[in-house]
Amino acid sequence: MNYCKVVIFSFVFLGTNCFSQKSIRVQKQIEYQIVKWTDNSDIKFLCPENGYFDQLTFQAVYQYKLPFADYEITSFEFNERPLTYNEKKAYSSISFADKYLPSFRKQEQNSTLKNNLLLINCIRSSNGELYIMTDFKAQIVKKTNHLKRFKNSTFKNQSVLNNGANWYKLSNFESGIYKVDYNYLISNSIISSEIPSNSIHLFSNNKGLLSPVNDDSRPDDLEQQSIFVFDGGDGLFSQGDYILFYLNGPDRINFDGQNFSHTKHIYSDSAYCFLNIDNSRIPNNLDSVNNLSQTFNQTITKYKDFNYLNEDKLNLLKSGSQWFGDVFDLTNNYIYPFPFNYCTDSSHIKLKLMSKSNYSTAYFYPSIFGVSRIVPINSTGSSYYSDVGRVVIEEFDVLNNPNVPYELTLEYSNNGAPSSKGYLDYIEINCNRELVKDNQDFYFNVLSSSSLNYSKVILDNSSSVDMIWDITDFKDVKNLAFTKSNEELTFLSYSDTLRHFVAVSGFNFQSPTFVKQVSNQNLHGFSNVDMVIISPAEFLTAAEELSLLHQNEGLNVVTVSDEQIYNEFSGGLVDATAIKQFLRMFYSRENGNPLTIPKYCLLFGDGSYDNRNILGHNKNILPIFESSESVSIVNTYASDDYYAILADGASMQNTDFLNIGIGRLVVTTLLEANEMVQKIKNYTQEDANSMTSLNCNNPMTNSIYGDWRNKVVLVSDDEDNNAYFNDIEIMASKIKVNKRSINTIKIHSDAYVQQSSTVGERIPDAEAAINQKVKDGALLVNYIGHGGETGWAHEQILTVPTIQNWDNNKALPVFMTATCEFGRFDDHDRVSGGEYILLNKDGGGIGLFTTTRLVYATPNEWLNRFFYDTVFDFVNQKPQRLGDIYVGTKNKFAQFSADKNYRKFALLGDPAIRFAIPELKVEIDSFNRDTVNALSEVKIYGHLSDNFENTLTNFNGKVYLTFYDKESSLSTLGTNPGSDNLPFKMWKNVIYKGKSSATNGEFSFTFKVPKDIGYDYGFSRISLYAEDGTLDASGYNDSLIIGGIDTTASLDEQGPDLELYLNDENFVSGGISNANPLLIVSAFDENGINTVGNGIGHDIELVIDNDYANSIVLNDYYVADLDTYKSGRINFELNDIDPGEHNIKIKVWDNYNNSSLSEINFIVVEDNELELSHVLNFPNPFTTNTAFYFEHNQNCNFLDVSILIYSVSGKVVKRINKRILNEGFRSQGISWNGKDDFNEVLARGVYVYNLRVTNEQGLSADKTQTMFLLK
Repeated sequence: MNYCKVVIFSFVFLGTNCFSQKSIRVQKQIEYQIVKWTDNSDIKFLCPENGYFDQLTFQAVYQYKLPFADYEITSFEFNERPLTYNEKKAYSSISFADKYLPSFRKQEQNSTLKNNLLLINCIRSSNGELYIMTDFKAQIVKKTNHLKRFKNSTFKNQSVLNNGANWYKLSNFESGIYKVDYNYLISNSIISSEIPSNSIHLFSNNKGLLSPVNDDSRPDDLEQQSIFVFDGGDGLFSQGDYILFYLNGPDRINFDGQNFSHTKHIYSDSAYCFLNIDNSRIPNNLDSVNNLSQTFNQTITKYKDFNYLNEDKLNLLKSGSQWFGDVFDLTNNYIYPFPFNYCTDSSHIKLKLMSKSNYSTAYFYPSIFGVSRIVPINSTGSSYYSDVGRVVIEEFDVLNNPNVPYELTLEYSNNGAPSSKGYLDYIEINCNRELVKDNQDFYFNVLSSSSLNYSKVILDNSSSVDMIWDITDFKDVKNLAFTKSNEELTFLSYSDTLRHFVAVSGFNFQSPTFVKQVSNQNLHGFSNVDMVIISPAEFLTAAEELSLLHQNEGLNVVTVSDEQIYNEFSGGLVDATAIKQFLRMFYSRENGNPLTIPKYCLLFGDGSYDNRNILGHNKNILPIFESSESVSIVNTYASDDYYAILADGASMQNTDFLNIGIGRLVVTTLLEANEMVQKIKNYTQEDANSMTSLNCNNPMTNSIYGDWRNKVVLVSDDEDNNAYFNDIEIMASKIKVNKRSINTIKIHSDAYVQQSSTVGERIPDAEAAINQKVKDGALLVNYIGHGGETGWAHEQILTVPTIQNWDNNKALPVFMTATCEFGRFDDHDRVSGGEYILLNKDGGGIGLFTTTRLVYATPNEWLNRFFYDTVFDFVNQKPQRLGDIYVGTKNKFAQFSADKNYRKFALLGDPAIRFAIPELKVEIDSFNRDTVNALSEVKIYGHLSDNFENTLTNFNGKVYLTFYDKESSLSTLGTNPGSDNLPFKMWKNVIYKGKSSATNGEFSFTFKVPKDIGYDYGFSRISLYAEDGTLDASGYNDSLIIGGIDTTASLDEQGPDLELYLNDENFVSGGISNANPLLIVSAFDENGINTVGNGIGHDIELVIDNDYANSIVLNDYYVADLDTYKSGRINFELNDIDPGEHNIKIKVWDNYNNSSLSEINFIVVEDNELELSHVLNFPNPFTTNTAFYFEHNQNCNFLDVSILIYSVSGKVVKRINKRILNEGFRSQGISWNGKDDFNEVLARGVYVYNLRVTNEQGLSADKTQTMFLLK
């Protein structure tokens, strides 16, 4: 084999050379697989099996893990082959380097180096041809660094805001000198009378937009800044007195040694300072400095002025941090004046522009001082995945012309494409100017000098100047001495660094805006924290209630407002990095120790791509990190992962590990916040048995426990050549390996008949199956396939209206959705399907691992695999919390691949919620037979144990058993082009479902096997679940053989006994109901009820209004009663029954295939009006006691009942008022003892009563009846 040899000389130094060296030889064959561009694309790329596809460069990147920190490659050899014709199609418009360039990347988690990655780009270009690497050899020198790696940042232990009661927050929108006078303090109720001048202090720490890199300097609390105090010399601040001070605006100005530039603050339009009134604090007044006697080595008469235009008006993708200003469309020409005077020499112009042109090149024409340039911008293409524009940065120099106005003209040409548009991002101008004062506050700078001596600065037109301030350091502003000669002002400045100055003229300055008084706070004082909850101030009451819940679980929780964080970590400016730095304070103090740093952070509020509320949506939001990429729909993203990356040197690289579990509750109102807290309580032990109008007749809601905790629902889309079917089958296999006690329910869309409709293709049976399984309850629901913000799949197998109707509020799944944008939460104009699942107060899900942007099919499947490698793990014999699962899943992906796809997954939910998988074990000890036959009686004995196999002798509760016939063989239909009929298996046919008492940790079951099982022999499956109201357990057995028939079984020719009700057992046939009643079927048979469903026509069948074509099979809903297989019941919620009279028929079979039929009638009355019927009292006539009854259409609603009893003369003799909550449509009796309001026995005779019922919405109805009282 002929190798191309490349010798690479590479040296890496960290501090001093304290390294030992070893040589490692890496030799690898590279295998490739095909990856799709996105879920919705047919474009396919090559990806190394040990590597990833880089979405930004389209490069195939091979990844090899190295176990050390520092390195160099001494030689690199490879083999390659040309790409085939079909392989090259996807790369037709992509440029690649002409070399393979190995590089390295480190991965650190909790101060420990987890991986060192060798990364190699696998595709290169040479003479117009593309080549791909097939194998390589690399010689690597290993170095061991003996230096301490962890950078232990020092954070203050106390904030200045912790001391003194008189703190006031002020804001400013731009840089400049600001004035606060005596009247300002009086009018804002800061003081009420004169105060000592030295009691006024100002604090700030505005560094502009904070760096995302953890090692970079960031503010650590407020710092006292210099102020100029004018008090007339009497030491008292009174009428006519004022202070002056300099404030930076929110944007940061940078200097690269040649030119200035700006960094737009993407989170805040305002900067802030903090005024403090405190007699005990040492003042920081401006120092006066006289350098006039110093020797200088240069004279400064010119300076580099800087100005910029950056207006943010629109974000084309509603994603990313980049916004644009003026649009060049119908108006294609703008003139931008700049306030530059006394220009000399040249100016440096920098423009950032964008054009969206689908087919042809468009052009910008910038023009200044009569000089024009042409800026061509290539077309974007017209596919769904094309960028919304092409961005260019154009820089050029131009000679200044002081004789004409300083104006930049910008013109756009669409080159004949009327749909094309141009956009301006920003204009930056560095203009060389004479040092001539031309306005009241004249700001200028002096560049540093290599001689480090003093510079003589001459300012012209300066007769009005009163002071020269050196404002380079806001903490130490200097009032410089100067001399004047006619219009020239001269002062000396030290030239050690770039220095900024302002020439102060007069004292008519703007005042900052008063914001609020600030209470004392000390976030720097927190320690030993397990969880941080960050909330807008409006939601703090709800956040603190949630905090208490987790504290009761043993977590040390702190709850803070986002504004408190900004006050201490970003000088008051809204900044996502301030939140990151607050969390990093804990991480750094503990040296990244995973045992002592906080483990969870909850963002208690929604987010928006419009972090500065530019569009005025006015939502209560917490900021979200938006990628710098803002024009590529496939590369832009938003992610809360940013807050969780805390290690030294990390920022937001694709390989940076998460150090803390981060989640978000996407609430926008206090009502939603309170509802979410209650929903979390519903999922936990707390309030588990509370009865409310939301759960009164839901059979799942009497307890948080149930065998739904043993179920995982797997849903696949039917597109893309069975790709998602295969993905779901892989997930089912991983569940089988990692948690065999879980029952997987597969809903493969392609296994259901697709139907055409006026609105497109639909799969109604798949949609119904998803809906029902969620309403029945599941531990986890996992979808893989196409999707969007409003639902799943092109056929809309899940939609927002369906989600909004879910009422499974005590059996809430966690959702894992590997589909595009389903959980996008930062579009304030739309609530996504994922958000609706979380926000549904009556049901939905408790949390989602879900996508926020367009994602790729192949990395989706990878992440889903890592999810199942993590989700069922126990830590310290306990299920993990959602944040642990999130961190584990993402960090496994980061170890495997540097693909940014996983950054588009978010955790919507509370990261401190413990996953509801059962903690303990249910184990079978013995059977009464080794083979089970049809009609045979089965006895099962077992016990409960902990995870160390110790029997739980103090466990007294219930055990739930589901016994399945052999695994069913099913198949997809191959409906879509390219899809095949593929087989799959699932445990589907239930032989018996019942419950038994567990006493001192032991239990037994006895039941009859139906006649309708499959007679071929094979393995059955037994699924077990147990709970005692405090703990739960699960187990399984798949070793018992089933098949054949017991020929010795006794005969039975009698069908089961049936009783039917609606909502509760008080219902009487012919009564009224609402449109969504709970059907209750009570059944009894000596030999048990048949639920297996194998025999034709032997299902438990529900027929409504004789519509046999749409009958409903209820086999899965029959559960035997406690400790018996002979009786049981069905609870099944009916939905959307039309108003009017209706009939229900139920047919049930026993295990010997004898059937019984029962029916009831009912009347549906719309519940937007309150209806009463069958108002009566019983007994009537009565002697000493009677009770009032009525039927209504307001089940699960609190009702206020008022009964007025009249004598025949019309006098009210008795008033009865009672508040009731009815599960059904027929009230319980309201008793009366025949006495009046004074507790006197009423006389014999006829009485009239009026019964009035009022619901919580204020609707009421009444009926009047008569009764007879006997003596």
